[in-house]
Amino acid sequence: MKKLFNVFVFLSLLILMLVFPYIPMALFQIDLNKLPESMKILYELSCNVGFMIVIYTLYHEIINDNFKKYFKNFKENVKQSIKYYAVGLAIMIISNIAINIFFNGANPNNENAVRTLIDMYPLYMFFSVGIYAPFVEELIFRKSIKDAVIGKKENNYTKYLYIILSGVIFSAMHVIGVTSSYLDYLYIIPYMSLGIAFAALYHKTDNIFTTITMHSLHNIVALILYLAVNL
Repeated sequence: MKKLFNVFVFLSLLILMLVFPYIPMALFQIDLNKLPESMKILYELSCNVGFMIVIYTLYHEIINDNFKKYFKNFKENVKQSIKYYAVGLAIMIISNIAINIFFNGANPNNENAVRTLIDMYPLYMFFSVGIYAPFVEELIFRKSIKDAVIGKKENNYTKYLYIILSGVIFSAMHVIGVTSSYLDYLYIIPYMSLGIAFAALYHKTDNIFTTITMHSLHNIVALILYLAVNL
């Protein structure tokens, strides 16, 4: 019963993450198309903060406890974070290169959409990719999936099932819905490599801030490099 409840929590959070920006629109009859660009960004920012509050309310005890433990065992957490992230990043880079060489028709539409938003709203995107996405995604795709799959009864089967499921669902959410051809689905592989690395890292350290930190650093460095190249 506990696992079923945890599955319900994961699915509820996943759906809520997707529909949360539309809830105020429906309740207050807000038409984003009629708002100026500055108000649209303010609206998106407010929704992001609102959903972060929802996530924090649900997991505040774990978040506060893990935050303290992260710094208490800082060196070991950083060591493990770098090790797992390096492996995931290496596979991500290699798979991206392979896709670009052998499948010229494939298009990373999610990354293209993010880059367009960075060009238009760099400060908002710094918050979105550097703070909001790591915080929300790690708690949903790592914490809640681990609770749903492993719970308190861990064995090799549930361990690897969790790691694979976490990586697959994480990558699918970044690719499905923004594809323009079947080749675009190949970009599930690079995202999955990082998702699996983060899942394995969270399982190893049992501290959500190891993955939140690395996810945030990865996104921020990518954003800064993109801005530097396109100045």
